[in-house]
Order: sequence, then C-alpha cells, then structure tokens
Amino acid sequence: MARLAAGQLCGMNFHYFRHSFARFLDDVAEAGLTRVELWGAQPHFYLGDPWLQSARKIRDDLRARGLELVCFTPEQCVYPINIAAEEAVIRERSLRYFLESLSACVELESPYLLVTPGWGYADQDAGEAWKRSADGLSLLCRHAERLGITLLLEPLTRAEANVINTSADLARMMAELRSPAVKAILDTAAMVAAGETIGDYLGRFGPDLAHVHFIDGDDAGAHLAWGDGAYPLHTFLAELQSGGYTGSLSFEFTSSQYWLDPLPPMRDSAALIRGELQKL
Repeated sequence: MARLAAGQLCGMNFHYFRHSFARFLDDVAEAGLTRVELWGAQPHFYLGDPWLQSARKIRDDLRARGLELVCFTPEQCVYPINIAAEEAVIRERSLRYFLESLSACVELESPYLLVTPGWGYADQDAGEAWKRSADGLSLLCRHAERLGITLLLEPLTRAEANVINTSADLARMMAELRSPAVKAILDTAAMVAAGETIGDYLGRFGPDLAHVHFIDGDDAGAHLAWGDGAYPLHTFLAELQSGGYTGSLSFEFTSSQYWLDPLPPMRDSAALIRGELQKL
C-alpha cells in the first residue's frame, strides 16, 4: 500500500495576493514544501495581461528554488468566467480564457489545469446549464489531449454553482466527456458541504482522483488552515492513505484572516500534517 508522505504537501498562493510572488516562493521553501499550485490572478499571474514572459519567469523562479509546479488554477469562480453561461458572449469569453490557460500550462510546465463546470441561473433548469458546460468541457478536453495537459474538474458548493456539486455529479460528467485528459479533484470543503466522504471520491475515481485541495473548514464552508476549523485531520489522512492516494495535498487557504501574515497558516499546517503522518 502506498503511504502518504510529506513530499505531497503543496503550497498555493491564494492567500498571498497582498504579497509578492517571490515572497510566496521563499515561504514555500521555508515551510519545507517542494510543490506549488499556482493561482492565476493579479498581481502574481493574470491571463488578461501579456503573460508569456511572466510565465517563463515563474517557471525559472520555481526551478531556481527546486520547486515543482503541479497545477495551474486560473481564477474562475468569480466574474466574469462561466463556461455554462446562458449568454453566448460569456461562454465564448470563458472558453477563450481556458484555451489560453492551456497554452500557459505549456509555458509554465504545469501538467494540470484546474477547471470548474460553471453555473446556470438558480431559477432555471440546471439541465440546460449542464449541457452548455459539457459542450465547453468537451472542447477543452480535445485541446488538452493535443497539448498533453490534464484537466482537473472540480465540484463546487451549491452556493457557487448548480452543475457539479457531488462526486456522483463529477463521475457522470467525466463519463459523458470520455476523455483521458480529464481527472477528478477533491476539495475537502466542497466535499463536507455535500455530505460526502473521502471514501466516496476514492470509491468512484480510484487513481483518477488526481489532486486534493486539503484544507480545514467549518459549517460555513470556509477554507482554513489546519487547526483553525473542525475537520478530522487524522481521519482524512488515514482515508487517503488507505485508498492509495498519490497526488498532491494542496493548501487552498482563502480566508481573509491569513492575508496579512500568510506564512504561519502554511507552515503550521504542514507541521501538523507531518506529525499526523508519523502516526499512520
């Protein structure tokens, strides 16, 4: 049985947007991490700006510190990106954004691009939004296959979207897409909000569960550092290990309480997890 290891822990720059990207990379190294998930948004890396030179600099800065980029996650959960939008102009803009994101993955040398399914209006039939999402994702899959990039498709909470909220929804969409270029991602906050378990994801996806946003949380769905929420850390780790999970455990901390002093939540979460790993 594969054992979870501290080398699977992964820093993410979401809660560093009030600081320079160089500071983030230095802190990742100080926390003893070797993997990075890049959140693509201003001021660190924004696809709305000319981005080629920035991508190459990020790639070189990672190499200089001995860090590995495991996933590119362009901002997409807030305006104006939605591949399931009813309005054609929004859908087309969103698809161009993700196609450009795939090109950025090539320059960044990122094997994964995280995508979300978009959403439809809450007062309309979600089935139509599902169809629009599936059409857009199918296009992205074809381009990803040609480029050798894998899409990570992430369920969202009901407050965020009405297309893919559960592991069952995700499995259904992946079955429709029938592409080797799409894999599953688990977000512990979305999982708990849906009343699911890590076992549900591992049971449905097995080795096709390729990435985890591994955060503590609460009933409100906050993305917290470990020790600041109510999730059972040891249980989550034991379930991932027993299921043979081999991907990254990424720290997607979004709460504003971490914005001004971002190192402690990342460093302390890593330390807590290292301690629990020794007990497995």
